[in-house]
Amino acid sequence: MSVPYALEGKTILITGAAGGIGSETARVCAEQGAALVLADREAPEALAAELRAQGSAAQAIAFDVTDRTAAEAAVQRLDRLDALVANAGYCPWDDWNADGWDDVFRQVIDINLLGVMHLTRAALAKMAPQGSGRMVLVSSVAARMGGLAASPHYVAAKGGTHAFVKWLARKGAESGITVNSVAPGATATAMVQGAALDANRIPLRRMAQPREIALPIAFLCSDGASYICGATLDVNGGVYMN
Repeated sequence: MSVPYALEGKTILITGAAGGIGSETARVCAEQGAALVLADREAPEALAAELRAQGSAAQAIAFDVTDRTAAEAAVQRLDRLDALVANAGYCPWDDWNADGWDDVFRQVIDINLLGVMHLTRAALAKMAPQGSGRMVLVSSVAARMGGLAASPHYVAAKGGTHAFVKWLARKGAESGITVNSVAPGATATAMVQGAALDANRIPLRRMAQPREIALPIAFLCSDGASYICGATLDVNGGVYMN
């Protein structure tokens, strides 16, 4: 009897794999038996070596999600792709009155929204002939409530992701591919260090640990989530309740 949440035999591509949520997602998926392709702007070789030492199949690759040609080439080189975790993200924690805001705005939109579109477009073409696949887009509670401390361009980009996941879910369903998103709340990663976050505003009175975000992501990659399509799963300690 198969275990519905296991990931044996599945090849999963994780972008932003060097970060807190990305690296922990890789560890959780490895525990469940997945073969991993770990991607970031610089190949996360140390993480891949860590997972291989534990008996998992893992390779590290480097590409920039904002470069559509590079993203497409990286996906096309894979022998198979069963699940994509689009996790690469960037939040500068500044506002639109800062010097150089135009450049920062473009960078935030390119990474958090256009990068997701580049990647999922390539993944859809790879998965469609298989007749199956999972895509999990990592969004943010900032898209739900305007953010606790996030910049306006980050909020807008993640809001775009929430809308895009619905369109992509309809498109992917035509080929047996499910598309969903996970919207984390404040999480104890390097990206939130220095942000003015008050944990007392969170009903659970603490930030999430990366593993608490990784576990729901891994679930959405599994057969246990086979009938979940077009959903955004809120994982935020109760700061936003839908």
